[in-house]
Amino acid sequence: MVKDWALERDGEVLEKLPAWILKVRLKDVGTEIRCKLSGKMKQRHISVIPGDWVKVEVNQYDMTQGRITYRYNNYDPKADSTEE
Repeated sequence: MVKDWALERDGEVLEKLPAWILKVRLKDVGTEIRCKLSGKMKQRHISVIPGDWVKVEVNQYDMTQGRITYRYNNYDPKADSTEE
């Protein structure tokens, strides 16, 4: 569930920085933001490595920071969600 103040976007992890900060390129906008893992992902020991596709909650007041809430298992960035 997305918070009221957050925008949900898909992105690709580019690199891992110190202190579990990850650099993510957003799919629809193409900008790079810095993200941290959500608490549930840390609790469940879900690892994220460069090249993974993730779901990110972006703060609408500061578009340079976000929180990774989900890691996709089989994500095809070329597939459009409107086509079936």
